Parts: sequence; structure tokens; C-alpha cells
Amino acid sequence: MPRRPTGKRSVEADGRVRVHGKSANGEGSVYYASDGRWRATYWLAGERRPRTVTAKTREKAIARRAERLAEAEAETSLVPGRFTRATTVGELSEWWLHNVQRHQVRASTFAKAEDRVRRIRTTLGKIPVSELRTEQVVTWQTELLDGLAPKTVGHHRQTLAQILDQAVELGLTGTNAARRVKPPRVPPSSARALSVDEVRRLVAAARDDRFGAAVALLFFQGWRVSEALGLAWEDLDLDGAVAVVQRACVYVDHQGPALGPTKTSGALGEHQLVPTVVELLRERRKAQAAERLSAGPEWEQQTYNGKPIDLAFTTPTGGLVLRQAITKAISTAAGCAGIDPKKLGTHAGRRSVVTALYADAGESIEEIARFVGHASSATTAGYVRDLGSRPTAFARRAAFLLDPAASADESA
Repeated sequence: MPRRPTGKRSVEADGRVRVHGKSANGEGSVYYASDGRWRATYWLAGERRPRTVTAKTREKAIARRAERLAEAEAETSLVPGRFTRATTVGELSEWWLHNVQRHQVRASTFAKAEDRVRRIRTTLGKIPVSELRTEQVVTWQTELLDGLAPKTVGHHRQTLAQILDQAVELGLTGTNAARRVKPPRVPPSSARALSVDEVRRLVAAARDDRFGAAVALLFFQGWRVSEALGLAWEDLDLDGAVAVVQRACVYVDHQGPALGPTKTSGALGEHQLVPTVVELLRERRKAQAAERLSAGPEWEQQTYNGKPIDLAFTTPTGGLVLRQAITKAISTAAGCAGIDPKKLGTHAGRRSVVTALYADAGESIEEIARFVGHASSATTAGYVRDLGSRPTAFARRAAFLLDPAASADESA
């Protein structure tokens, strides 16, 4: 057993004076315990209590603490908290991913950000942030376009810009080189929207499908497929024709389907349900009861935020459903209804509802945005695929207001 220190000060063989039990601020404590061993404490980011290592000597305790700190840094793959002018794009992007992005977005969005950061680190990672120039970002974006779609490259540029925004705030650079580069031109979307008649035929054809009610939620209510798959029976008041959206079921890369928050806050809250949706949900509840009985002990109990929930749409054994299952139901129903299933995915329902309400019903974009759960009406406007008779009606109103001849004709 090592000799117990007799005081706080001792003189080493080379004449240095050591103060026992005293460390620099932030380093943690090093002290001699009653069991005859030395202990060294240290802190990890995000933890409320210090950790402790023990050793027979003070030097070994300090060395072991240093090893633990190095291991913790390697596990999180984060750069040190102190940045310098030599900090690279790769180091900053990894720090941004785990400290800024992780707790701000859904798991599925974070997984996509991980992929973008991985590509940024591979291509620009070794360049010091302070030395990154606009022409380098232009070249990088051009090279990405050789293998990726313009929209995907635009997302990579946006991620890099967010990382460099952080660099400007941290004082690592004075300008954001990515913000000076225009994103690649994205060709106009060829995404489809069905007519009112096609929507009715599609939902009718999907009625007998086990996901028929989910198809109706998409094409009658304009819901996102993630919101439909996250709907639980506890969220529904079928007698009152009301559903409360509280969560979503999304696909997380390298993990699979998982329950989480909705894409935007605009989707949260109460939604009035149309009669057909209510009827199909009642039928779905009866069918699921039979599935649960057949599965017996194999039925999977889902939980969200630590509480058990009963999802409305599951696999035959209670598992989470992939959006591809709903896409297949839509495609099958389209074929039965005589509708071309090409490019008819789950988001076609949302576009169809927005287009019908705007072009055919003449509703305002703001009201439609609230109905489908968009956080911004500008996003809703981008979903319109057909203006219907609105341009003609608007031109007539403009003529009546501005053209004296038109006003006279109207009066006559």
C-alpha cells in the first residue's frame, strides 16, 4: 500500500513543490482515499455528476483519467471544445452535427444530415474553415452534380451553408463561402395530382385494402403518410369525427421505421374528418381486432414517449408499417380504378387535395394550409398542379373593376 501523504505540500527530488489534492480549475480533483488508493475525478459534457477512476499512485490515477477522457472524445467523434483558425471543415461539421443538429430535428432528418456531413468530410474535410474559398465550393458543387441529382446537391450545399453559418458565429471565418454560391437549378417537378373524380374512384377502389383508410386520409384529408401511420386509436373520436395528430411514423436510415414528432408543428392538433374516412376507420378497427386475436402473444405492443399506444395501421402482427406498403395499396387501387399508377406515390394525395380545394373550390391558400397542416402557406402554394377556372374568373373580375367597357356591359 502506498504511503499516505502527510500534508498538502511536498518537495520532489528535483526540488519541485507539489500541492496534493489541488488541481487547476476544470480539471477535476485528485485525492487520496481512505481505502489507500488515489482517486481522480473528471467531467463529461452533458453529465451532472463527475466520474471517478482509481489507481495505486497519484500519477497512475491522473494517467487513467486522461485515458478515459481520450476514449470519451473518440467515442463521440467530436472536435475539442476549443476551436482555432486551424479547425477544419471536417472537424466543425462533425461538431455541428452532434451539438447543433442532433436535438433540433427528427431522427429521420438527422440520418440524412449524417450522410451529407459524411460526404462533406470526405470531399472538403481537410480544408481549414478559415481558408475555404468560394471557388472551392463552386468546384465541389459541380463535382457532386456528376453523380447526384440537382435537388440532392442543393441539400448538400444548404447543409454546408448551415455549418459555415456556425463558423461565422464562432469567429472562425468572416464570411460564409457557401452562401455566395447559387444552388444548382432544379428542373420543375413532374409530380402528379389527381382530379376530383380520380380521387373518388381511387379511394373507392382501395376500400377493401387493409390500408384503405390510410389511402383515404391521404387523398381526402391531405395528410402526410407519416402522420397517418403514426395515428393511434387513442387519438380518435370517431363519433365526433375528430382526429388529433400527435406523432409520425418515419423511416430512419440504418434503423427502420420509428415513431417520432411530426415534420412540422402545423400538423399538430385536431383535424375534422370527412364521413368516408370515419367509416373506413371504423372498418379498420374491426379488422385489426381480428388480426390481434389471430396474432395472440405474437402481437407487438408499440410505445411512444414511454407509454403504450395502439396504432391504427400496423402489420398483421402489430409492427410499424413502411410507407412502401401504402404506396403499393395506392398503386393497386389505381390499377383497379383505371388510373395510371406512374409517379402516384403517397404525397400525390396531398397535392390532389390542395389542387382541388384551390382550383375547384376556390379556397384561399391560407385556409388550405391549415387544413392539410402546412406550417407555411408558401409551401402549400407549391403543391398546386392545376389552376382550374381561377385565372378566367380572376380576369373577369379585373376587367369589371378596371375596364369601363366591361363595366358597362355588365350593367347592361
